[in-house]
Amino acid sequence: MSVQHTILTVKDWIIMNIEQKQFAPNAPIPSLYEISRTLDISQDNVEQAIRELITEQILTEKFQEGYCVKPEPAFFYPVDELRSITKMIEEVGCTAGTIIISQDPEVPSRDDKKILNITDDQLITVVERIRTADGLPVAYCLDKINQPDFDYLHLNDKLSLLQILQDNPGFKVAYATCEIEAISYEPYISNALECAPEESLLLFKQVHYNEDDRPVLFSMNYFKSNQMKFQIKREMK
Repeated sequence: MSVQHTILTVKDWIIMNIEQKQFAPNAPIPSLYEISRTLDISQDNVEQAIRELITEQILTEKFQEGYCVKPEPAFFYPVDELRSITKMIEEVGCTAGTIIISQDPEVPSRDDKKILNITDDQLITVVERIRTADGLPVAYCLDKINQPDFDYLHLNDKLSLLQILQDNPGFKVAYATCEIEAISYEPYISNALECAPEESLLLFKQVHYNEDDRPVLFSMNYFKSNQMKFQIKREMK
């Protein structure tokens, strides 16, 4: 990053205007020429400052629109603690909802058997749903429950599958392992989440274990990447 005074002046001016809501999220900022004239700084330095703000994820460049203010993600999801999507939605003042796509007992695949530690021909319950915030899609969820007759449809007034499991003997979740994977575009899920073609997804894969170290739930939650902010605390060893 540059330490030139003129470039820092441009960056601070743009950030100040964002903080004072003069530049709105997703809206184009003034042109290089306009900023150059306003601050009496060369267009080359203005462009360099903007490039640095793009690298720092404060601005973004949109095709045919120019440089725009990158919006803050709407939802915060700490990776180092178990938190339901319902709670995540409600914490920002939105109403959490669920659209059930399907709920069926299914024969587990080889991968499902490995993940859920199934060694016989036991069926599992697979629940497919869309989680919403104030009626708008936030996450596509595919949940595989290590029980063939788990009836989520008659329990969904609680909305949070994690909380429902907590209230069931033998299914109370003690901990989970997780992986996060970036996905550029997946037609079925992207359409379900009403994504634009250029919007990427984040796949949050979690295996939930009960107090006896038995895997009880395998979840695949897909989020719009621009709506989510993840955080994890890391310590030196």
